[in-house]
Amino acid sequence: MSIRNLSVFAGVGSPIPVPADVNDALDAVEIVSAIGERGSFRLFFRLDRGLRLPSRFLTDAGDLVRVLLVAGRGKAASVAMDGVIVDHRVSGPARNRKPMLEVGGEDLTRVMDLNAAVTRSFPGMPVNVRVQTLLASYAVLGVTPVVIPPPLADVPLVTDRIPHQVGTDYAYIRLLADSVGHRFSLDPGPVPGSSIAYWGPEPRGDRAHPSLVIDFQRPRNVDALQLRFDAMQRVAPLAVVLDPASKVLIPVPAPDISALGAPLGRVVPPAHRLQRLSSAAKLTVTEAAAGLLAEAARSAQATSGHGHLRIAGGQARLRAGSIVEVRRAPDAFNGLFAVARVRDTITASRHLQEFELVRAGLGAA
Repeated sequence: MSIRNLSVFAGVGSPIPVPADVNDALDAVEIVSAIGERGSFRLFFRLDRGLRLPSRFLTDAGDLVRVLLVAGRGKAASVAMDGVIVDHRVSGPARNRKPMLEVGGEDLTRVMDLNAAVTRSFPGMPVNVRVQTLLASYAVLGVTPVVIPPPLADVPLVTDRIPHQVGTDYAYIRLLADSVGHRFSLDPGPVPGSSIAYWGPEPRGDRAHPSLVIDFQRPRNVDALQLRFDAMQRVAPLAVVLDPASKVLIPVPAPDISALGAPLGRVVPPAHRLQRLSSAAKLTVTEAAAGLLAEAARSAQATSGHGHLRIAGGQARLRAGSIVEVRRAPDAFNGLFAVARVRDTITASRHLQEFELVRAGLGAA
């Protein structure tokens, strides 16, 4: 029995629908996406029907094969993955198990992570302009940049220093995001063959229109929902920089995390731990403040959740970065959460999503 609520496209350059025999042999699909991380996928095919390793997935030249996965039908259809195949595995028959072909891949950030021999300079460019410049070269893959300027950013004078990139585009874009409290994610869609390269603060979902509302008392199609608060996660970061002229050490206060966006929780509990920002002495005051803001915002996300969602009928799947609302839970856990990670498991009989939630603060804002 084939998976009818999933469409698979594959090919070098422009992906096209896979042949019917390949689609019929598809036994299961796993897709993982997360805020600020590289997405991945795995396709499992039955080989008991004489299916060979399709040339659509592994060419004689060994080219990178692009794969598009579209989950759902009609208005509920969404591009769940746009990536490239990176490994192939064939397993022979075993006790109670038929021979299988397993194809694994990663999203298009893998293509951004291939050339580690890059050395590039960005004289007088703010961090967001550097990111925009790097992402522009991937328009040929259908990538559209959405780059949000950070609240704190230093624009170095050319006479003082010139920022340099050493390593891959992906590594440098991630490094710049981490330095100012932003995240970088490549979200497939909204149409096949296109992706949104988001570089900005989290959460970014529409707070006025949550993707899912969960009744904690009667969760319906949500199973095993757990909500948790870690009182020890949040830290108060400290930094001291060295003034190059006077050689005096200058303490830098940590900015309020709301500079990156209003927390999803009503009250953000205080930090119980102090932590010094490493290698801050050589930074400017603005660079140190941006690093403090990044550390404070990340550690403040101490309220989390975990559950399983059964996708049925025309229901839309959850996406990393979207917003979920929890109702009728204990007061501290009511309100909005960001979807931090989603793992889709799709077979002919079911579509299950394992999801992780996160937010800064307790209670509904």
